Amino acid sequence: MKATTIVFALLSLAFFSSCDEEGTDSNIQTEMPIIDSLTTNSNRIQAGGEFPAILHCYATGGDLNYTWEVDLGDLFAINEDGSEVEYMASACCVGERDIKCTVTNDKGDVNKSIMITIIP
Repeated sequence: MKATTIVFALLSLAFFSSCDEEGTDSNIQTEMPIIDSLTTNSNRIQAGGEFPAILHCYATGGDLNYTWEVDLGDLFAINEDGSEVEYMASACCVGERDIKCTVTNDKGDVNKSIMITIIP
């Protein structure tokens, strides 16, 4: 009788432990992404200059993915989740450049843009 009780107790413990682990994974909640702000260290950069613009997207919503777009110039992710990028531009990019960040998760997507001026 005691052996049966111990086996039952161990099986119950294993069952409830596995439920807790699964419950933890399913408790990761996502909401529709919201961009709180899109910032830059400089709204004007020199074409071919050694000081790029650093852009950061502050967003909430859980399990976020970041996609950046610009028509001319180069964007490089500088942090692990992609919420921060470096923007560099050459002489062909002189003028105003609209840089767009799109934030997505399983609930949807949202985007915001910021203007950077490239000076010769």
